[in-house]
Amino acid sequence: MLVIAIMLLPACLSPVDAYIGNGIGGQDIAIYIGGQKLSFDTPPLNKEGRIFVPIRYIAEYFGGEVEWDPENQIVNVRNGSSFVSLQIGFKFAGVNGAVKVLDVAPFIYNGRTYVPLRFISEALGKEVRWDDQNRVVYIETGVESYTTTVAVSTGTATVNVVKVFLNDPTIKLEIVNAQDQIGVLEPFESMVKRKNPLAAINGTFFQVADTSLPMEPAANLVINGRIEHLGTPEKYASTFAFTQDNQVDIANVKMKLQGEYTYIPNPELERLYTQGWYIGTINRTMWGENSIRVFTPLRGATTRLNVDGINVIVRNGEVVEQVTGTNVPIPPDGYVIHLGGTEVRFKDRFEVGTRLSYRDIYDVRNSSNPEMWQEGVIWGTLSAGPRLITNGEITLDPASELLDIPKITGQPLTRSALGITQNNELLMVTVSKCTIQDLATIMKDLGAYNAMNLDGGASTSLYANGKFLATPTRKISNALMVLPR
Repeated sequence: MLVIAIMLLPACLSPVDAYIGNGIGGQDIAIYIGGQKLSFDTPPLNKEGRIFVPIRYIAEYFGGEVEWDPENQIVNVRNGSSFVSLQIGFKFAGVNGAVKVLDVAPFIYNGRTYVPLRFISEALGKEVRWDDQNRVVYIETGVESYTTTVAVSTGTATVNVVKVFLNDPTIKLEIVNAQDQIGVLEPFESMVKRKNPLAAINGTFFQVADTSLPMEPAANLVINGRIEHLGTPEKYASTFAFTQDNQVDIANVKMKLQGEYTYIPNPELERLYTQGWYIGTINRTMWGENSIRVFTPLRGATTRLNVDGINVIVRNGEVVEQVTGTNVPIPPDGYVIHLGGTEVRFKDRFEVGTRLSYRDIYDVRNSSNPEMWQEGVIWGTLSAGPRLITNGEITLDPASELLDIPKITGQPLTRSALGITQNNELLMVTVSKCTIQDLATIMKDLGAYNAMNLDGGASTSLYANGKFLATPTRKISNALMVLPR
């Protein structure tokens, strides 16, 4: 963090007359820094096509130490190890001992020292983006990261923190699956290279014990607005969720799917309009033989099932055929309904020509934003746990989430976690080695108002602004990423 030491310049030093009518004009420009819109009592100015702002505004956000040399009219800005020096009326500037040439010199206007916005921001290590259509300046990538050391019950631990400014309209959140499929694995580094995010962290637990089965998440996933995987439908799982406009929440959620009919060819089955059809799970193998499962294109090209049954092929909402087998193609414009074991008795309810659909249902507890938990509003979720913090208080209760097992809660491990602050900031955090109790304390100390544990250990992964802050020792199933919109 930087320390602010602002000195306002006396009006007698302002060569106002030298600039009036010489290319300076007030600008109706919005400036966002770290996702927060700046409020000005004097507008930004345009001089020779460059945007200038009073140094005070930049320093107040960056926490800069600003020094003024009135005799030589030099303004110095310190940012930790960075040092920038500019002189009023001169196009030369010093940046960490190197001389840089400016397009337009800094100036004094109405007692304020004006500096070129892009130059001073980039000199302090911030990215600047200009939206010409909307006349908006965005400073920073929406993501900051740092590393610190904290005391934990076993000694000390290294904590990597990525802070995502969710108010920044130029960023978005996305659940990214390994190889863009559910039930396979991929190196975290490969996923980052493929998506080129601003930030990323590993996601859910996943099965690795049985190599004969797909490596499926032990979690519920919503991707692009639809439930695409049910791994824990029997419990209120700690779940991170987001909308397309970057509303976020951490809640304890049960999810399920409910099938519906829109046209039934057989008049004798019209009662099914009100009953619908049940779905045990989606894009998941490990659910027992006697079940109805749905497989969507996110499963991959085929269902990859290891049990026989009747497969109902649905395209554009209509049943087009029924086939038997364990591994059948999934249509890109539809899905497969697998009737396994005893559930083949329902095959007559899915005859060719039947039109049907299914909807997402959320049963939510401990939410700070319950209004967002609606089908069509929720855009992405991942579940893991246990819950660490609820509304600012540590509420660690692994047993209530069926997670009171030594591998997760009984020993110090490398950890990953997500937190949400009251300022609409997302915290992506990894800790080198700590207990689950330590992790809850760390997240609270970092300012999380709500927080949850993610998969950790060998899966612990974190990336921000071009750097890998934590690298896993195994492939992973999915990740939460921050991407440019």
